[in-house]
Parts: sequence; structure tokens; C-alpha cells
Amino acid sequence: MAALRQLMGKPDPSVGELTRAIRRTAYRNYDRYVMPLVQQHWPELIGQGFGKKLRFLTCDLYASAPYSVLFSSPNRPLAIRLATAFANRLPLPNRVLGFGTRLAMSAIKRLAYQHEHRRIVLVAAFIACVDHVFDHCMEDEPVERGRKMHDLLNGKYAPDTPGLALTRAIHQAMSHRLTLEENDPFHAAMVRVHDWIDSEVSAMTGEDDPTGLGFRVAGVEGTIDGLIFPVYRYAGEAARQWMYDVSMFVQLMDDWIDYEVDAAGDRTTPVITGSWKFEDVESMWKGTVSGIEELTRAAGLKAPHYVRFVREAYVLMMHEVADAMIDGIAD
Repeated sequence: MAALRQLMGKPDPSVGELTRAIRRTAYRNYDRYVMPLVQQHWPELIGQGFGKKLRFLTCDLYASAPYSVLFSSPNRPLAIRLATAFANRLPLPNRVLGFGTRLAMSAIKRLAYQHEHRRIVLVAAFIACVDHVFDHCMEDEPVERGRKMHDLLNGKYAPDTPGLALTRAIHQAMSHRLTLEENDPFHAAMVRVHDWIDSEVSAMTGEDDPTGLGFRVAGVEGTIDGLIFPVYRYAGEAARQWMYDVSMFVQLMDDWIDYEVDAAGDRTTPVITGSWKFEDVESMWKGTVSGIEELTRAAGLKAPHYVRFVREAYVLMMHEVADAMIDGIAD
């Protein structure tokens, strides 16, 4: 763990206003759109371990990603565009820049983009639910689990457990009233989710992944394609590729942290097999850090102080994710 913390460097708390503003927005939307579904379909979850984990994964990990890229996107929402233009022009301290971005997040949280807010938090909760329910709430053999999950998402299987009922309810809510612009990317993302389910079955049945990555790629692509579609018109393809890299790094970091636990279990990981070494952790981390800098500059936000601000906000958020993994909140 010490090596991982040293690699990631010391986080800068002066950028915390931005990270807290993003999380507050996600928490508010979780309470508004996800909690009613939990209360209706799986009320026992409230107060349980996965109840806390679902909130963390939805708000602190998954939903934070699409919000974060908006501050480095070529086509930013108006409030963020004004805030970033101001921040890029004036070399102000990070705390002041953070306050400005907090105001921008507050503006889009309360005044506009409610459609996107709703879609982001529901997709994030859906990803967390599919992952947990498939692994921990289904007692069938892997192939049968896969069949049920495919049929559940296709509307061909009536859920018979609270976990499946919640997963189905979130899926229905997030796909409700898709706009014409959203329809194609949403269904393309769902194809990725079905591929992810197939890859989980393959991993559970002991198949060999020719890439040596333990069937991680399909999960990464399914997760990110789902998360980016609500903001794709702002973020674009470069943001999608960067989010792929971040998601893979998070997976690598999780496997690295859980090495001893995974080694005692039945499923191998790329860390256990030696396909991923610490040098890969280092390379991937540096790639994601340079990637957020490149995204920011490509969006026309080239002032060194602003690029540094965005980079440090990313570093701080990833430290918080790593701490949660180490503490077991995200397990």
C-alpha cells in the first residue's frame, strides 16, 4: 500500500471544493432518483453493507467520472463553460478556482440539465447493482446466472429476488424517455453490458482470457460506455478513451490491493497470474494523469495553472477511491 500511495503522490486538499461539489451533486441525485427505487424494491438494503457500498460506488466512483470530464470537455455546459473560461484566464489560487467550480456545479445542479443528472446517477447505480447482484446475490451456476441477467435486461425474465428487482427497476428508469440523440449510444452501451455479463460467465467457468487480463476489458468498456452516454455530446470520443484508461487503472488498483484475498479464492486475477505487475500500475497511473492534462488542453483550456488544478482534482479523487478500497468500503 505504501508503494501505491507513493506512486500517486501527495493529494492537494486545496482543490477539494471541486471534488466535494461533484460528490454533493451525485449524493443529491442519488437520494432523489435511486433511493425511492431501493425503498420500493429492496428496502432491507438500507443500512446494510451493500447499501453503503451502492451509495459509494454510485456517487464517489461511477457518477463522478462523467461530471469530472465536463471540466475538460470541448463542448461544456454554459455554467461550466463560463467558470472554466474565467479560471483559465486568471491565475488564481486553487481554493479560489475551486470555489468558482463549486458555483458552476451548483448552477447546473439546481437550474438545468436535470435530464442528464438523472441519467448519470441511474446508470452509475445500475452498474454497481449488476456487478454486485451477479457476484453475490445469485446462487445459480455461472451460465444460468448469465442467462437470467440477459433475460432480465431484455424484459424476458421476471425478477424473483430483491437484488434482481432493484436491478431491473433501475434499468427501466434509466432507459425511460430516451431522446433521439440518446437512443443509439444507449443501446450501444447496453450491448457492451451484455458482453460484460458474458465475460463474467467466462471468468467464473474458468475459461482462459487470451489477453491475459482476466476478462476485465468487457467490464471496463461496458461500464464506461454506460457512464459517458448521458454527457457524450459534451465530452466526445477522447473523453471516452481516457475514461477507459481510468476504469482499467481502478480495476488494476483493486486487484493489487486485494491480492491476498483473491489468492485465497477461486478466481484468478491478472495480478495473481503475473500479467499485471507494479510497473503496470505505475505506467497506467501516469497515463491517466497525463491523459486528463491532454484532455484539458485539447478543450482550449491551456493555462498551466488551470491544467494543474484539473490534474490535482483528479489525483485527489483517486486517492479517495484508493482509501475506500483499502478500508473495505468498496469491497
